[in-house]
Amino acid sequence: MPNCGITGQIPEWVSSQKDLFYLDFKGNDLDGRFPNWLAELLLFLDLSRNNFSGELPENIGNAKRIKSLCLGGNGFSGNLPCNLTKMVNLAYLDIHENNISGKLHDTLPQIPTLEVLILRNNSLEGYIPINISSLSSLRILDLSHNNLTGSIPREIANLSRMIKTPNISRSFPSSHSIWATAFLQESEDLILNWKKSFRGLGYLKLDIYSLLDLSDNRISDEIPPSLGNLKALKLLNISHNMISGHIPMSFGDLENIESLDLSHNEISGSIPQSLVKLNQLTVLDVSNNRLTGKIPVGPQMDTMVDFENNTGLCGMQIKVTCPEDIRPLKGRGDEEEKQSWFLWEGTWVGFPFGFVTSILIMGYFLKFLQLFKS
Repeated sequence: MPNCGITGQIPEWVSSQKDLFYLDFKGNDLDGRFPNWLAELLLFLDLSRNNFSGELPENIGNAKRIKSLCLGGNGFSGNLPCNLTKMVNLAYLDIHENNISGKLHDTLPQIPTLEVLILRNNSLEGYIPINISSLSSLRILDLSHNNLTGSIPREIANLSRMIKTPNISRSFPSSHSIWATAFLQESEDLILNWKKSFRGLGYLKLDIYSLLDLSDNRISDEIPPSLGNLKALKLLNISHNMISGHIPMSFGDLENIESLDLSHNEISGSIPQSLVKLNQLTVLDVSNNRLTGKIPVGPQMDTMVDFENNTGLCGMQIKVTCPEDIRPLKGRGDEEEKQSWFLWEGTWVGFPFGFVTSILIMGYFLKFLQLFKS
C-alpha cells in the first residue's frame, strides 16, 4: 500500500495476520515509533518516506526472519542498535535520511548476510572500521553525507562480493519479484541523485551493479591503491572529502567502472595514463582538486568535461595547450636562431676575405690606369 495517503499508526490488527510476510507502506503519513512487533512478523518491510520518529528499539535484533528492512526518509534518531547483528537473515538494510548518530565504528552492524547497506544522510561520526571486511556478502555500501573522519581503510578492498557480484535475488523467493522491483526503484533514485548527468541506468539491475559511496564526509589521508582491486565496481564516489595524495595507477584496473567521482578534495599530481583503459567509463569528475599535467587522451577520456578548478591541468578536453604540445614551434625557432648564427659567422669569416680582395682589385685597377695614361 505505498503512496496511499495513510495516516496515523499502523493498526494492531495487522499483527494478527500470521501469514503476512511482505508489507510496503512507503510514501504515506504514518507516524509514531517503530513497531518492533511488525519486523518480527515479516520477511520484507518497507516503511520509508513516512513520519516515524524516536529511537530504533534495542530488541529489533529479535526480528531474525526479516530479510529486508527499509526505513529511509523518516525521523528516527539515536544510535544504531548494537543487536542488529542478531538479524541473521538480513540482506538489505536502508536507514538513509534520518537522524541516526553515534560512532560508526562502534555501531556498524556485523551481519554476514548483509548485501546492501545504505546509511547516507545521517549524523554518523568516527572512522570507517577495518572490520568492515567482515561483511563478506556486502556489495552496495552507501555512507555518504555523514560526519565520518579518518581515511578509507584498505581492508574495504577485501569485500569479495563487490568483486564477484552475485545475484542478490538469490536471497529472496523467486515468486516475489515485486520486492526486487522495489529494490530497483530505490537504487535508481540513489544513483540518479549522485550524478544527474549519469545516464543509461533507467532499469538498474542489482545483480550486475556494485556501488561504493563515501562522499560528503571528512575523510582525509590518501586513496589506498587497493581500491583498484574492486574490478566489478560500477560506481565509486569519494567526493567532497579532504582526501590528499595522488590518484592511484591501480584505478586503471577498475575495468567495469562507469562513474568515478573524486571531486572536491585535495588530490594532487597528474591524472594517471592508466585511466585510458577504462572503456566503460561514462562519468569522470575530478573537479576542484590540485591536479596538474596533461589530461590523458583516449576514446573515453576525450568525452569527459569535469576538470574545472584544477589550475595545473592542460589538454584538448579543456582547450588548454600543454607545453609538450608546442615543442615543434620551439624547434623551428631554434632552427631559425641556428641559421642566424651561421649567417653572422659567415659574415665575420667573409669580411676579411672580401676586404683583401677589394684592395687587390683596386690596386690592379690603378695600375691599369697608369699604363693607359702613359
